[in-house]
Amino acid sequence: MSKFIAIAVGDINGIGIELLIKKIENKRLKNIILFTNLLIIKKYIKKINRKIELNIVNKSNKNDIFFKKKYLNIYNLKAKNNEENIIQSIKYGHKICKFNKKFKGLITLPIRKDLIIKKIDKRFVGQTEFLQKLDCKSVANMIFIYKKLIITPLTTHINLNKIKNNISKKNFIYNKILSLNYTLKNDFGINKPKILISGINPHACENGLFGKEELKIIKPEISKAYKNKINVYGPISGDSMLTNENINKFDIFVFIYHDQALIPFKLLSQFSGVNFTSNLDIIRVSPDHGTAYKLVGKNKASDKSLLNCVNIINKIYKNRKKIANK
Repeated sequence: MSKFIAIAVGDINGIGIELLIKKIENKRLKNIILFTNLLIIKKYIKKINRKIELNIVNKSNKNDIFFKKKYLNIYNLKAKNNEENIIQSIKYGHKICKFNKKFKGLITLPIRKDLIIKKIDKRFVGQTEFLQKLDCKSVANMIFIYKKLIITPLTTHINLNKIKNNISKKNFIYNKILSLNYTLKNDFGINKPKILISGINPHACENGLFGKEELKIIKPEISKAYKNKINVYGPISGDSMLTNENINKFDIFVFIYHDQALIPFKLLSQFSGVNFTSNLDIIRVSPDHGTAYKLVGKNKASDKSLLNCVNIINKIYKNRKKIANK
């Protein structure tokens, strides 16, 4: 029997759920199970005036999944409102993917972090960090994938003025590099990964002319990793990272902070890319198009990112299974 892919519902008012239902209706997505409160999804379907039949897959207290083809299959969970529905869907989706062998991985549809912070948890930072904590991992990487291009920021959702202190922590950069090297081998089947890292300052500090972070923080960590037979190079100027020559030469591009990585990635991928959280026990991906409220109901949003999420889960699942069977 085919394995399932779990979908965490995301923001019910965003574009993610609309694209998902369209793809299920036109049979572009199969073996999908949506994690959501039943009443909330019924209310949404009524609102958009869709005639789609629902099937509850968790009808008993056992681990059995009662899946039906040609239905919108729902894993029903308790939630009082949309924000609680978001968090519960991530928690239950993570749990079932971790402990139920019938599932390949988890797609988390986009959310609005500010609503979660306001109504559920003031300490919430983002889905990547939330899943890292759920999975009890000390290191995880936010990795963006578009075709053969793989990009990652060393730091994720933190203030710019905290980046230096963050990357200065003992072995922070080194452990990130080790994790990335393992991910490229284990999840992407790259035998000898080549990693390129950017600087934090303009021109990668130009030998101390524009700051000392590259010389004092980044270079020593790169040297340590290189001595341990990891093919990692840099730091180089951030604006020189994604040249055609480098894209053909390196397997992953490591930027120091969030927007330094995301600006070129979104320009190149045009919202068709995939956000993958590495180093978890489960395979978790998310579309990179955001909630896109302005596109809801206008039939203008692209479904490429969602479909690419499924493709990436299938690819990583296959690679992990291959290594596990060795």
